Amino acid sequence: MDKIKDFEVCVFEGKRSWYELLLASVFFSIFIYVLILLFYNTYFELTLIGFLKRLAATITIGSFSFVKGLQFSATKNMLIDLDTNTIVSRYIVGPFTYDSKTIATEFEYVSFFKNKDDSFGSNLWYKVNRHFKMYTFENEESVRKFSIEIAKKLNIDLLDATEKGNSKWIDKTDL
Repeated sequence: MDKIKDFEVCVFEGKRSWYELLLASVFFSIFIYVLILLFYNTYFELTLIGFLKRLAATITIGSFSFVKGLQFSATKNMLIDLDTNTIVSRYIVGPFTYDSKTIATEFEYVSFFKNKDDSFGSNLWYKVNRHFKMYTFENEESVRKFSIEIAKKLNIDLLDATEKGNSKWIDKTDL
């Protein structure tokens, strides 16, 4: 596992709120209950058709519960190594981690924009027209502060694309 101190830029999403963790535990509990019910009924069920019906229900309900549990409990951390231009997205669920690495040739700029659902996003652009989706925020001030910090740390340009069709480059001296 990569050590955090080896990376020059580390962005931590933070912890989940108590109600998100409560919902995650409910969904994971449903998932475990459905699995136990399947094993119990498999042991006592003698017909193949009954087993197949329970298996289909387990796959449907179990996969839905497992995915929802992950959505409510997973956090994402972003680590950027400037020496190798590597972006590591680290997804964390409890003690388990999954790293997804993206290698960029050279970082060009950071942009922040408004999404269709009235949230705001931030992208890190590299190569000619490739980008890495970083985070989604609820308000413009949060995404602006985040993008400014990333642009400062990476020493790259910053693009304000919150107004569709009216993108503006933000001067680094104003930061």
